[in-house]
Amino acid sequence: MNREYFKSLSQRHKGHGEHGEFKFFIPPCTLCPPCLRESLFLLLAIAAAALSFTACTSKQALEDPPIITSATHQHTLYNGRGQPIEAVAAKEGAPPPVITYFRSEEDLHADRNGSSEPPAEVGNYYVRIRRPAGNGYRAGKDVTVEFHIQKAMVTITAKERQEFAYDGSPKSVVFSVDRNVEPGVAYYHAPSHARSTMYGFPLSEPPTERGVYRADISWAGDAHHMGASKTVELIIR
Repeated sequence: MNREYFKSLSQRHKGHGEHGEFKFFIPPCTLCPPCLRESLFLLLAIAAAALSFTACTSKQALEDPPIITSATHQHTLYNGRGQPIEAVAAKEGAPPPVITYFRSEEDLHADRNGSSEPPAEVGNYYVRIRRPAGNGYRAGKDVTVEFHIQKAMVTITAKERQEFAYDGSPKSVVFSVDRNVEPGVAYYHAPSHARSTMYGFPLSEPPTERGVYRADISWAGDAHHMGASKTVELIIR
């Protein structure tokens, strides 16, 4: 390519701007017009690829953090095992929440003495639910839950009226308990002029003689279980 070609090309791209005459300057080289066309096509292809990349990147924008489905106050009963709170990310594919248990609100705010292990003992706990980033989701603000493990209820089951035939041996009331506890039983001789629901004088052991008696089955409770009681009328004929 000669200088006359670049001269004519420069003149064809001459123009005027607000600062006077200007030219699109194309430095002299050995490229021929077909090569220039190929260079322009290459620049257009690069620009199209850049636009395509930008569009693809916008499609991959991070989504809002998932909502955590969890009541802010949760209660359960002692069962001797670790009991986790209920917390589920509302969006499928979102990273699982990170749950940490604290024994006090002060520990929660100070981020100390936390444990990932669900608690088993009766008491009040403060739980932090953290929503991490990942799988196309942004990280979310922490969620706090108050978690209470209450004493387990104890149910004593027994027939309210139990009759036995006299045979000279002590007669004990029959009952069952739904927990691994051992209630005590106190026996009273019912006064002959009153119903057995009234207290008479206490007995040191289950009754043997014929008569009407009252048996009080009771459990005072402990660190893990509530108290319970049941009254039975015991008759020996």
